[in-house]
Amino acid sequence: MFKRFESSQCSTSTPVKASVQRKIISQLVESNPMLEDCIDEIIPKKPPLTAYKVTAFLTLYCLNNEPVLFEERDGPVLPTLRFCHKYPSLFTTVTVDAGAIPFILGGANIMCPGLINPGSVLPPDLEEGQAVVVMADGKEHALAVGHLKMSAADIREKNKGIGCVVAHFLGDGLFACEEI
Repeated sequence: MFKRFESSQCSTSTPVKASVQRKIISQLVESNPMLEDCIDEIIPKKPPLTAYKVTAFLTLYCLNNEPVLFEERDGPVLPTLRFCHKYPSLFTTVTVDAGAIPFILGGANIMCPGLINPGSVLPPDLEEGQAVVVMADGKEHALAVGHLKMSAADIREKNKGIGCVVAHFLGDGLFACEEI
């Protein structure tokens, strides 16, 4: 999604209304329950978020011109990797085995075997469409952000096909963009 992203692709910027910002934050807390206690410190009400239209179906939310969240059409609100690196223990994570790392860094989606092989960690309570931060076995920082294409139970049962759709990964255009 952001493989060839540049800040010049952002067409319009508008301040986010307080009601919309509350909705965005509630969606983020719903998919990452550990954020509930500290969300007001991480994303304060003042100054408000700024929404940048990237394409007809992609919105990037910035705080003080720094990208912090993005949303694709009706998909979940996802944090950027830089935001995840600032607050690593607050997001719902899945861990992939070492064999999946080069493919993910190339922008590929994560296949089911990469989520259940030895060295991988897939929490059992994850549902289809849930936003996740992807960690790698033995690595300190997150390498991708995406959402599950099927529930954790289905991933373990089927063990075939795409398990996690990668929306943003380490080294893509959004990661290279520190400010808008």
